[in-house]
Amino acid sequence: MKIVDEEGEIVATASDDHTLIGGHHRLAVAASLGKRLFWRDTGEPVKLDNFFKHYGSSFRHTA
Repeated sequence: MKIVDEEGEIVATASDDHTLIGGHHRLAVAASLGKRLFWRDTGEPVKLDNFFKHYGSSFRHTA
């Protein structure tokens, strides 16, 4: 499954169970910029809390 931004550009890739596979950095940057992200297949908004709950600590400690 692909995660896209408001312009339709692919930001990240996730598995069917919404486990982040690729685009960790791009997802973190988009979130820090306040971009709205969507599931490309359904158009539903992506709930970033689900990703940052598991990966957030590594993002916060990355320069």
